[in-house]
Amino acid sequence: MTSTGSLLNKPKSVVRRIVNVLFAVVLMLLGAALMITSYQQVDADEELARTGVHVAGTITYFSDARKASNRDITVEFVAADGVNRYAHAPLDHEQHPYIGEQVTVSYREQQPDQAVVLGYGSNREFLGGVGLILTVVFTTSGLALFVSGLRRRRRATASGGSGPER
Repeated sequence: MTSTGSLLNKPKSVVRRIVNVLFAVVLMLLGAALMITSYQQVDADEELARTGVHVAGTITYFSDARKASNRDITVEFVAADGVNRYAHAPLDHEQHPYIGEQVTVSYREQQPDQAVVLGYGSNREFLGGVGLILTVVFTTSGLALFVSGLRRRRRATASGGSGPER
C-alpha cells in the first residue's frame, strides 16, 4: 500500500501535463475570443447609435436590483412599420430612471428588433469583462508555471541531475 505523501510527490505523466497545458491555452484563447467578440459587438452598438433611426421610447420596466448585472430597463418604442417593439439596456448604479420616462432609442431600419437605448450601457459589455479575466488569469498562471518549471530544470541541471524525473 502506498502512502498519501508518496502519491502527492509522484510526478505527473507527460500526457497529463500536455492535457493541462492545452486546457489552459484553450481557456486563455477563449478569453481573448470573448474580448474580441464583445468589443466588436459594442462597436456595432455604437455604430447603430450613430447611424440608426432615432425615435422616442418609454421606459416600461426598471429593475433596481443591488447586483449590478441585474439592473436594467426595458423600453417600448414604435418603429416606422407601426409595430411596438422593445429594447433592453443595463444600468449603472448612478442611473435612476423611472417607469414612464421618455428616452431615445436608435434602431436599424431594416431590422427594427436591433435597437439600443441611447445614454445607457450595452448588454454586450459583460463578455469583454469575462474574456479579460480569463485571459489575465490563465496567461499569468501559465507564465508562472512556465517560469517555475524553468527554474526547477535549471536547479536540477546545476545539481548534477539531468532534469526532473518523469
